[in-house]
Amino acid sequence: MEESKNQIKCRQCGGALMYAPGTSSLKCQFCGTTNEIDKSDWDYESMKVKHNFIADLDKFPESEMEEIHIVKCSHCNAETTLAPNVVSANCDFCGSPISVDGGISTRRIKPQGVIPFRVSNDEARNKFNDWIGSLWFAPGDLKNQASIESGLTGMYIPYWVYYVDTVTEYTGRRGDHYYTEEKYKDDDGSIKTRRVQHTKWQPTAGTYTKNFKDLIISGSTTLGKDAELLRRTWKLDGMVPYNEQTLTGYKSEAYSISLKDAYVEAQKIMEEEIEDGIEKQIGGDEQSIDSKSTEENNIEYKHILAPLWISAFRYNAKSYRFMINGQTGDITGDRPYSSFKITLCVVSILAALALIFLLLTS
Repeated sequence: MEESKNQIKCRQCGGALMYAPGTSSLKCQFCGTTNEIDKSDWDYESMKVKHNFIADLDKFPESEMEEIHIVKCSHCNAETTLAPNVVSANCDFCGSPISVDGGISTRRIKPQGVIPFRVSNDEARNKFNDWIGSLWFAPGDLKNQASIESGLTGMYIPYWVYYVDTVTEYTGRRGDHYYTEEKYKDDDGSIKTRRVQHTKWQPTAGTYTKNFKDLIISGSTTLGKDAELLRRTWKLDGMVPYNEQTLTGYKSEAYSISLKDAYVEAQKIMEEEIEDGIEKQIGGDEQSIDSKSTEENNIEYKHILAPLWISAFRYNAKSYRFMINGQTGDITGDRPYSSFKITLCVVSILAALALIFLLLTS
């Protein structure tokens, strides 16, 4: 993870400002003064531009690049940019200490758009506490330890958004069910009739066209298995142009998954959706796709940032991560389990089943 801490000073006292989720204001963290956001220089036209994927794979426009300096967490490998006066910090993704020792400079594509925070820190904290308290089979002291150990960090996470027109030629088979009646003998020798299902298969071929829009793919390796869950929760209709004001007070991560590598993930998602679409187009009760060939045209992309509240807490020397979608409030995360509670539950279920068996056989 490569990140930066965005900060604008209060015009009243010079204190640190923070974007107030769900508003168009920045709020001072010291004197409480509200500083209205100046949107006069927000570039909505640039936000709407879709870049040519093929052309930019050869060479990114220099005007769209920026340079960042990163240090690496030795525990989870997250790559982080710290403010110049910071000599040490804790990793926001795993909670481990990070020491500033060396680091490297690298260049990245600037984001075009930002999905602003709509869930405040207090709302996120309440969701965190509710989630911790609602977990089944959790250790009894988890809530107290999590509330002491955890802290929420507002982070803008990088995403790629792809736009692709696809045309797929396919061959396959369509299966239609039909039924016949057959006679059989039951255990006591009586002749009975039953309905038997059969499938009539016939060859089919065709062309399936699908235009993919707003296909969101994570640009972060630090999200791990939660990346796919989060990907499905973002809503792009609330996006604003990339700007300093909306980011202020929060950290922002630079992408660690390249434009090219992220597109490989996009292709996997497109392939699944294309197969589903072909099966629906074939129709019938069953479908079989024997071959398919997809042509991808007009491949375009955007680079955006999306808001995430992150909490990393430790329990019994192990780190657990918890994340809240800063736009919608959707929750995902890791958690510990109580082996005692699980064992007790299993034993109780087995005892209940044994009792039922005794009652039925007595």
